[in-house]
Amino acid sequence: MMTRTLIALLFGVLLSAAMPAFAQVNPTYSAALTISSDPSYPTPNSFVELTAESPLLDLQDSTIQWTVNGSPAGTGESVRVAVGALGRPTNVQVSVTGATGSDSATLTIIPASIDLLWESDSYVPPFYKGRAQPGSGSSVRVLAIPHFVNGSGALVPSSSLQFTWKLNGAVDRAQSGLGESSAVFPAASLYGNDTIDVTVKTSDGSIAAESSVAVQTQDPQLALYEDNPLFGVMYHAALSSIGSASESETSFVAVPYFADAVSANDHSLAYQWTVNGSSVAADPLDPSEITIKAQSAGTANVSLSLAKPTDPFFAASGQWQINFSNAAGGTGNVFRTTQ
Repeated sequence: MMTRTLIALLFGVLLSAAMPAFAQVNPTYSAALTISSDPSYPTPNSFVELTAESPLLDLQDSTIQWTVNGSPAGTGESVRVAVGALGRPTNVQVSVTGATGSDSATLTIIPASIDLLWESDSYVPPFYKGRAQPGSGSSVRVLAIPHFVNGSGALVPSSSLQFTWKLNGAVDRAQSGLGESSAVFPAASLYGNDTIDVTVKTSDGSIAAESSVAVQTQDPQLALYEDNPLFGVMYHAALSSIGSASESETSFVAVPYFADAVSANDHSLAYQWTVNGSSVAADPLDPSEITIKAQSAGTANVSLSLAKPTDPFFAASGQWQINFSNAAGGTGNVFRTTQ
């Protein structure tokens, strides 16, 4: 009798210990319902597609109701929601009721944005108003300017934000981190494309945004300008393929736009000039400039090839037909170059 009583008591203890664990299998599925958004980081005054997701609940046979900022916003597994202005939170709730259980989930969307600026360290002449494009061997510097507004309506400084930089999908951990609002990447090789991404978040992850830019490496471009003895290099008036000289003796300067160089006369660049088919030795101190003296009216066919011995992918060339009509005296097309 005592043995039976002990067995019964032990069974009762085991049963009372097991029952609560079994009951927890189907409570309210507090961690079984989530909300995904597309895009993942909505921008101000945009629309976002929200979808209810659950690995346990049968959503197709459940009643799903959405509310946005306390107002009904639709039914079904997905709903399209309008996001407010910069920093203005949008509070979303989804409720699911069905035979497999009931649950609810909430999501707060705080829209933010990022301005992504970039430029290359390739060469451009003084006062150039455009953006330096990346050429072979150059680098690209990217600056992220986040627009994050906290709950008090103040802008969140970049120094307190977490930046994650990616190049073609690969995280650059060395340049990512707190306050790392800029990054430098090598230009794509073989004149290809690179995609640079940045994700910015607050320390608690309550506000986040992302931005990306595609950067294409370009061939360097040669332009020819007159070097006027009074006004200097006429950067505002590049010579077309057929141009004219203002004087019988005129100097010209070649500008290698987007070359991986610190100046037009960078020692790493190799200039090869020809005038009317004859090779002209480049000035060792000023190889980007050539002076042509016309002893008679005529046309000088100028060609230039630019190379970089240390970079087999670097190449640029240009041809110009320059008409000299102010040459004094003489007959025939006679030109003399001085370096």
